[in-house]
Amino acid sequence: MLFGRKKQNNPIEVPAGLADLHCHILAGVDDGARDDDQMYELMRLEYDCGVRYLCFTPHYNPALFPPKPEKIAESFEKAKAYAARELSGMELFLGNEVFMRPDTIERLRDGSCSALGGGKTVLAEFSPSMSAEEIRMYAVKLLSAGKTPLFAHIERYEHFDDLQDIFDLKDLGVKYQINTSAFFGPRKKLVSKLVEQGVIDVVADDRHNLTRGNPNLAEAYIYVDEKFGERAAQALFVRRPLDILNISNQ
Repeated sequence: MLFGRKKQNNPIEVPAGLADLHCHILAGVDDGARDDDQMYELMRLEYDCGVRYLCFTPHYNPALFPPKPEKIAESFEKAKAYAARELSGMELFLGNEVFMRPDTIERLRDGSCSALGGGKTVLAEFSPSMSAEEIRMYAVKLLSAGKTPLFAHIERYEHFDDLQDIFDLKDLGVKYQINTSAFFGPRKKLVSKLVEQGVIDVVADDRHNLTRGNPNLAEAYIYVDEKFGERAAQALFVRRPLDILNISNQ
């Protein structure tokens, strides 16, 4: 599906009902929210930006972050209780941002890490310097295991910028996520081209804390609506993310 550029004539209202599929605001589990209070504050920020579907994606990268399954479960229960009490209509989901390594498929099978919302889509992270050939290898492994790869923040991968490589993997079933900051970074021309071509599936803010500089989801929604149109904004912030979570937004 192609999205064209547009001229904006009317003020844009950000709808409630956005989905954020990549964040690190579950308390005390990785390099994101440090405690419950910060987690609640970040959840409120997401809510105020129009997010009503929030998927926590703590890092699964044992080389950097010791796995904390008990803490993840505890913090997730606290988050659900807070949302039920304070954030009417917000639905919460859980998965991991899974760093790709030789044992990834085995770890997904034994439950050490998980797909988004308990489904089949895996938020896959790669080393920034990984070659396009290695990235393709991991994508094929995930697909062969019955998983759908959702490549996290693809604008970060130094050697993954050939349009034909990106299109070929898309044809195989790979999905692509970009961060809100991608529209303003060094690869913004590539990112805009991929959005115009309908290649990108999800925009997320990859939020860790209150000071990290990524634009929030509402700001990014307005930017996409202004530049590519409402149809593109709805696809990237609502329809395609909800499809990944197997939720109908009708």
